[in-house]
Amino acid sequence: MEIPKGLYEALNFGLYDSIFTRRSRRFGLGMELTEGTLKHKSRYAPMPLTELEEAMLIWAGTGTTGLALGDMPKTGISWLFQWTGRSWPCSCNSHSTELFYTNDSGVYMVRLLDLMPEDGETSIFYGKSREEQAETALRMFKKSLVKLQDGRADMPKGEPGLFDFNAWNVNKPGTTFFVPVTNITVEYMVLLFIYFGAKYGFNIIDELNDGRSCGLDKWIDRGYIKKDVELSLFDLELRVLTTLNVEQAFICQNLNLALQALGLGGWAFTGMLPHYALGLKPEHKGLGFRFVAPERSLRKLLHPVPVGRDGVFEALCPPYVGDMGEAVDKFLRVRGEFWKEDNPYPYRDPAGVLADEYHPSEVRIEIVKDFCNYVYENYGRFPAFLDPMFVRLCFQAHHLDLEFYDTHYSEGPYTDVHKNHFALWHPEHSGGPPEK
Repeated sequence: MEIPKGLYEALNFGLYDSIFTRRSRRFGLGMELTEGTLKHKSRYAPMPLTELEEAMLIWAGTGTTGLALGDMPKTGISWLFQWTGRSWPCSCNSHSTELFYTNDSGVYMVRLLDLMPEDGETSIFYGKSREEQAETALRMFKKSLVKLQDGRADMPKGEPGLFDFNAWNVNKPGTTFFVPVTNITVEYMVLLFIYFGAKYGFNIIDELNDGRSCGLDKWIDRGYIKKDVELSLFDLELRVLTTLNVEQAFICQNLNLALQALGLGGWAFTGMLPHYALGLKPEHKGLGFRFVAPERSLRKLLHPVPVGRDGVFEALCPPYVGDMGEAVDKFLRVRGEFWKEDNPYPYRDPAGVLADEYHPSEVRIEIVKDFCNYVYENYGRFPAFLDPMFVRLCFQAHHLDLEFYDTHYSEGPYTDVHKNHFALWHPEHSGGPPEK
């Protein structure tokens, strides 16, 4: 593989340089601001990111990097969902968030949940040459990529769905637009098995239904759940949300820091309404996710909720399973795949670690099923309050139009890496980007 000079610059770029020079740089090639003091029209043609630029950006953002160390007592190891390490941390190593993106050529998912290190190394990249690192990232990127459709995603182009102050440059030609999507149901079930374990035995109560127990009465009577150790259903799901919403922030921060090293523009934002990005409205298909409307609920408003992209990324809830008992069984099967003896592990004595492994007892499995069925039967959905497929942050990357910043800003709106990007990454355009 022929490696551009810019890649060496990026791989040798300092962490603190990325942090100290991080800025949201929104004006890309081919864009136009039509009003105000910053009114400007680019004289350059939009220019898409190359495959290598996207691969290095994405692998820094969310890529597989090796194996999690799992350096905990066995009671901690037993709650791990899987063993693959990514470029960002998460609770119980469930890695419930996957990255979707669109560019001029199509809509894609970077499917990493079941991508294990190819050679079982704790660190895939450490100790390798820059060429080997680049080739490894590009190879694994291609292996993980799922193309969902041709052409740029049909996202909202203004209100409703996209704040008007973002409409001028979001998802425009030449840009790569990213949407991290979190499967809330995976980590939710991980936490349920912890909270309903013998050490905790939490009694989850339903505040919207006179504070009754959420399907746990018989388990309280049998002594498996502690009646007086109460946690409301609302607070439980708030814990789930606050555990998981940082995953998208980690990914977007990694993407942001990688932009600085690559000399690209872009930024993270919340101005795209999540349901519209996923495809709530037929006039904008977004990422093509399925939405379902709860048939019954203790809540008065029955808004549709996103449950997944069929066959690609599906929540652990109906319509992808017959009931929530089946959903729990599916969760345990998926988790079990990551605990097979012939999988890669970071330890010198993986057999010894696996000998200590803990799988939930049949009683605890039935407790989780009873709780999940209670939620679904009373709220017509699972989770009760959270979207099964959750979106909060979006991210965009593009080539910068430096003339905009030279015209409207004092010294220092971009770095030498941005200034030299085309010479370093696109030598055929070393004199600057092509004009319209």
